[in-house]
Amino acid sequence: EYNMKCLDDPSDDMVQSIEYGRWAIGTKLPDGSIKDMDSSGDIGLFCRGMLEKMLTRYDDGSFTVIPGEEITRLEVKDGVLQGVTTMDRNGNRVKREADKVVVALGVNSTTLCRHILVPCPVYPAKGHLVTVSSTIDIKYNLTLDGGIGYAAPMANIDPRGRRLYRLSGFVDFTPDKDADHGRIDALLDAARMYLPDLEAIDDASACHRPISADDRPLIGPSSRYPNLYLCTGFGSRGWSIGLGSGKILADQILGMSCDIDPEPFLPSRFG
Repeated sequence: EYNMKCLDDPSDDMVQSIEYGRWAIGTKLPDGSIKDMDSSGDIGLFCRGMLEKMLTRYDDGSFTVIPGEEITRLEVKDGVLQGVTTMDRNGNRVKREADKVVVALGVNSTTLCRHILVPCPVYPAKGHLVTVSSTIDIKYNLTLDGGIGYAAPMANIDPRGRRLYRLSGFVDFTPDKDADHGRIDALLDAARMYLPDLEAIDDASACHRPISADDRPLIGPSSRYPNLYLCTGFGSRGWSIGLGSGKILADQILGMSCDIDPEPFLPSRFG
């Protein structure tokens, strides 16, 4: 609900000016009830649009994007977090000092935090994805029977005039990223409850989603280093609650009060 408020905030001209193919408004549950708690759209398009807007708005050098560098270490000296070490495209190590560091690296967050003894219990959970088309036009996210996943309508229409839907679901704790066709078939069968004429239009895929130990994201300062902030462990909801979590984190960093209680998401709950 909080993320929807961020998406719909008329005073946030940056977000409102991004075109990202937003389509679904709310989620339809198996019992037919509608919850106004989610949205759908083109995640990549939204992120590129947000980046472009930020680069334009903060063209005075206060906001900089450094492409092609991989963060390899969090640097601590005399018990104080001082910045990060990265590796550039040529394999050169680069040290970057920082007053504050935010770790928002999904399943890679745990490895980065481990060597400086910061608890970050985030684990890779394999989820499955497949895109389908249907003549049925529904403008809600659909909860699949049994709670195995969701069918999210997309703004896209195929050449035959059929609506596209992205099916996603399942949580498997396994290191491989190979698609399990049994899982994909289960998603397709469950989606036919709403879309009996669906047709799969692309190859199924699988990916690792960062799920925390208690299935709540970690948002806020670490208990060990007050200038180290975590923003990770979102599972399959990274974009769905991204703006809301960003607002919480920004308010924490700036020492401002927030509309939502950050207590349930503080990393300190893990030590």
